Amino acid sequence: MPLWRLVERTLVRDPWAWTLLPVLAAVGFGMAGRTPEVALVSLYGVAQLVVPPVVLALAVPTLASRGAWSLWAPALPRPGVAFVATALGAALGLVWPIAVATIVAAAIAGVPPAPALALLLSVGLTTLLWVLVGALLAALTLSPARALAGGLALWALGAIVYEPALVAFAVAAADHPFEATLALALLANPAELGRVALVRALDVPVFAGPTGVLVARWLGAAPLAWATAATLAWSALLALAAGLVFTRRER
Repeated sequence: MPLWRLVERTLVRDPWAWTLLPVLAAVGFGMAGRTPEVALVSLYGVAQLVVPPVVLALAVPTLASRGAWSLWAPALPRPGVAFVATALGAALGLVWPIAVATIVAAAIAGVPPAPALALLLSVGLTTLLWVLVGALLAALTLSPARALAGGLALWALGAIVYEPALVAFAVAAADHPFEATLALALLANPAELGRVALVRALDVPVFAGPTGVLVARWLGAAPLAWATAATLAWSALLALAAGLVFTRRER
């Protein structure tokens, strides 16, 4: 059995991979009876907070195991490719339970089918992105503790620090042309683009806020496509970097 397949099966059967089901379902119950817009934004916000740390905690120990790779790598003709394939297998193993949790929560909250599918796509891409963040840190450190700490630090920056910093920059640069810089900053954080895309799918621009206005002005009427493209681009760069770093380690 290929290594990536073994990792995928191990993770999809891991009970801890299903811990998000009761968490998101509880949010869905809390949002039941609210408007679809409020439910969608709430589910997406909670998912962006809880999915990355769970993904990192489950994927990093396997990807950063120095002992395991010391046994596997010598038998692999292309260790870097095998390492990236293993990371993608981890993403595949984790996306199934996370997708089930997302679908159940959206159904409980009464989110319409089209926005629910957009939510599912966004959460799936978030899973892929953070597995590959963990993969790059694992390749750099081959230490589960260090890779996990680095991943959680990046998650904290993106989920907690990023938006206040973006708003502070916009206020400080109010008298200067800054929209191009903000557009690049949004592309650097696909999670915010995903939020705007989901809200615009319901055609309620007030929920998108100033960020939504900026996205509409600079990126047109297809923010979900931009969010998907940005996430896939970052994922490809992370996968390439992880493969190259791991290959150099194994030479």
